[in-house]
Amino acid sequence: MKYQLRLLVALSLFAPILAFACGGDGGDSRLRVVATTTQIGDFARQVGGERIALTVLLKPNQDAHDFEPQPSQVRALERADLVLRNGIGLDAFVEKALRASDADVVVVTQGVSLRAADAAGDEAAGRDPHVWFSVANARRMVENIRDALAAADAANAAHYSESASAYLARLEELEGEIEAQVASLPPACRKLVTNHDVLGYYADAYGFEIVGAVIPSVSTEARASAADVADIVRKIRAEGVPAIFAEASANPDLIRQVGREAGVKVVDDLYGDSLGPAGSDGATYVEMMRSNTRKIVEALRDCD
Repeated sequence: MKYQLRLLVALSLFAPILAFACGGDGGDSRLRVVATTTQIGDFARQVGGERIALTVLLKPNQDAHDFEPQPSQVRALERADLVLRNGIGLDAFVEKALRASDADVVVVTQGVSLRAADAAGDEAAGRDPHVWFSVANARRMVENIRDALAAADAANAAHYSESASAYLARLEELEGEIEAQVASLPPACRKLVTNHDVLGYYADAYGFEIVGAVIPSVSTEARASAADVADIVRKIRAEGVPAIFAEASANPDLIRQVGREAGVKVVDDLYGDSLGPAGSDGATYVEMMRSNTRKIVEALRDCD
C-alpha cells in the first residue's frame, strides 16, 4: 500500500513534464501566430483573442527600423504556424529566420494603396510602409488578418469572423472621431512637420499638408545633414507652423534642436512604429490614433 502511494505521488510529479515533452508546447494546441509589429499584434489579438497563441516581436516604444530579433524570437518564428508581417521593407528583420520556418507568411498590407516615399534608396524601396496611420488601411489589415487566421484554423473561422466584424465597427467609429477632431482645426493650420517621413498616410486621409521632415526619409536610420536641418527650419518659419512632431521611440535630440532654432513647440511623444506600453494612452491601436490626433490638433491650434 505504501509502495502504491509513493508511485502515485511520483507519477503526479512527473505528469506535467511528460505532458510538455509530448505536447511540445505544454499541451497548447492553439494556432501559433507571430506578429512582427505591435499594431499587427493588436489587430491579431482583437480578431484571434484566446483562440491563438500570439507572439509579438516589436515591443512598445521600439523603433522597427533598427530592430534585431532576439534568439527566443527567432525560435518563435521558426516554430510558428502563421507569421503576420507588414512588408514594404519595414520588417525585413524576419526574412532570415523565415528561411528556416514552415510557417504560412501573410503580408497584411496586401490590397492597400501605397504612398510613394520621397527619399530614394530607402528601406521601403520607394514606398512608405507606415500604412496603419490611415484607419481605412487598418481596416484592410484587419480583414487580411481575419482571412489568414480562418485559412490557417478553419475550426475557429466563425469566431474570427465575428470578432473581426465587431472590431471593424469600432474602427469605423474611430475614423469618425478623428475626422470630427480634425474638422475643429482651421484648414490653414493643418500643416505637419515630423522627425522623419512617418505621417504621410495620416495627412492624406485626414486633410493635412506635409511641410517636411527633419530626416527626409521613411526610415529613422537615415541621417539629416546640416543642409536638411537648415532647410526644414526655413520651411517651418515660412509656413508659420507652430509645432513639430516626433515619435516616443525616436531619439528626440535632433528634433528638439530644430524646435529651438525655429522657435516652435516640440511634441515628441507620438506613437509611430510601435504602440505604447500597457496603461499608456497609446497601448492599443485605437488609443494610439486617438492620442496622436488629440496631440496634433491641440498643438496646431495656435497657427499664424
